Amino acid sequence: MRTTLTLIAALAAAAAILPAATAAPQAVQTVRVTETDYRITLSTRPRAGTVVFRIRNASNHTHDFRLRGGGLNRKTPMIAPGRTAVLKVVLKRGVRYQLWCAPHADKGMRATFVAR
Repeated sequence: MRTTLTLIAALAAAAAILPAATAAPQAVQTVRVTETDYRITLSTRPRAGTVVFRIRNASNHTHDFRLRGGGLNRKTPMIAPGRTAVLKVVLKRGVRYQLWCAPHADKGMRATFVAR
């Protein structure tokens, strides 16, 4: 009987500790991206973790959105004027990422950031 009570007490103590030891899932960050002729603007600097880029083409030309860094190399399809696209990625803290529009990078449509 004493062994059973000791085991029950040990299990209860472990159950009380377990929720505190389990890390809460990190919230997904949404970053609004506006593409104009010939500029890329982010609503905020992205944090490390899961990030959803919501890209809006606010220009009269077709653009794409490309992201590279930390082992990632992702892109959207071409985005028509007035349309949107979504790109979901997992960013690493301290890594420098490059953003650009392939057809217009030579016109200055590029940016960089470091995931904080």
